[in-house]
Amino acid sequence: RLAALQGHSSPSPHVHALPGAPAMALSVSVPCVATTSTPRGRHDHRHGTRAAHLAHHRSGASSTTFHLPGPGRLSYPRSRAGIHTAARRGPFAAAAAAAGSGPSPSITSAPEGSREADVLGALKNVIDPDFGTDIVSCGFIKDLRVTAGGDVTFTLELTTPACPVKEEFDRLSRSFVGALDWCSSVNVNMTAQPVTNDMPDTVEGLRGVRHVIAVSSCKGGVGKSTTSVNLAYTLAMMGAKVGIFDADVYGPSLPTMVSPEVAVLQMDKDTGAITPTDYEGVGIVSFGFAGQGSAIMRGPMVSGLINQMITTTNWGDLDYLILDMPPGTGDIQLTLCQVVSITAAVVVTTPQKLAFIDVEKGVRMFSKLQVPCVAVVENMSYFEVDGVKHKPFGEGSGARICEEYGIPNLFQMPIVPELSACGDNGRPLVLVDPTGEVSSIYGAIGAKVVQEVAKLSAGPRGSLAVDATGEAGGAGAPRWQL
Repeated sequence: RLAALQGHSSPSPHVHALPGAPAMALSVSVPCVATTSTPRGRHDHRHGTRAAHLAHHRSGASSTTFHLPGPGRLSYPRSRAGIHTAARRGPFAAAAAAAGSGPSPSITSAPEGSREADVLGALKNVIDPDFGTDIVSCGFIKDLRVTAGGDVTFTLELTTPACPVKEEFDRLSRSFVGALDWCSSVNVNMTAQPVTNDMPDTVEGLRGVRHVIAVSSCKGGVGKSTTSVNLAYTLAMMGAKVGIFDADVYGPSLPTMVSPEVAVLQMDKDTGAITPTDYEGVGIVSFGFAGQGSAIMRGPMVSGLINQMITTTNWGDLDYLILDMPPGTGDIQLTLCQVVSITAAVVVTTPQKLAFIDVEKGVRMFSKLQVPCVAVVENMSYFEVDGVKHKPFGEGSGARICEEYGIPNLFQMPIVPELSACGDNGRPLVLVDPTGEVSSIYGAIGAKVVQEVAKLSAGPRGSLAVDATGEAGGAGAPRWQL
């Protein structure tokens, strides 16, 4: 549609099933390519805002010009909790009914002196560490009900099922509400917001993907794929629905690092949709699972192949899609940034100065494309002998990136044989040793990614305030305001 509005055609590459291939073999036919970077939805990880910008690529139509496929997209502010309504009991029934149908709204206030107000007052003692405000003001409280016998029931709806502090929220909520002198019992229903994609022009296969996290280094051999895989399975163990896309077609790593029972991608003959292969509950797409090994092709064909593979895959509902980016800042990276709305990036480096020089280029690329970098992972930082840390590759690269580019989180990974051994054996370390030192660091990385993405996604939220003083309608009728 965008091409038609611009007055020229924009042929998309096609993926074909090759007859007689042992697996889902792919071939690509594309015109020549001339790529440029384009503006995207502006991110600001400090303030959690995203301005709306149109991402598009303009150029004159000719037989030697290829316009990166994929629709133009508008980026909209993503709210952590929309205006939701549902049937209710007690004094909230009229308000909920008036608000319409659908999920229930957040409860932020209640008539002064009521037991509901007591509950909300108690819950205001529970503070979200990311936003520095209470969970009531955050809009997390829903479906609040209080019986005459003092039984309290409410829903605590978080932004993601992988929330790293959900157990603490549950414990504190029960403690503060249970301390009310009239309360006899507390029942807390912990839920997470449903997977939604706020961009209406997103391609069909990505509409169920809530957040896209790019793991990038712009330098080969620094452990980027190791970070991608272990981060993905860490998020999955935290309760999120996760997928991984291996964007390196020249040297795909995922077929070595994971061992799915069905090690080939399946393509629907009628729709052309690709079904990810599954390993331990995480959907995986890699050119290495297409039955052709690594690719030997020019950049234009690779860009078209990447576009087709990520957009025609039926990812389903995902909380996080991890993009394992290839080294460099070329065609593939620009294609992904234009086709996919990347929520945030995790930068991977090693301690030496040479790594900093290359990785810095990637950070600048994300800055120009307005993708916020939320963490730096410095691999091979040190090894420890008898309590003494040794740093064979020097130090300072990761800290320098964080300092010069304002990236808020730095994680330094030790040199341990088990990490590389697990990657070679096809089972990530966080699955083999989930309580070990390295897995704990990946757990901290996952928690920070979840927290930073939640900040980026924060925005205006709907809430429900109830006043039973009878100011609206007849005596005793509740007055509601969204």
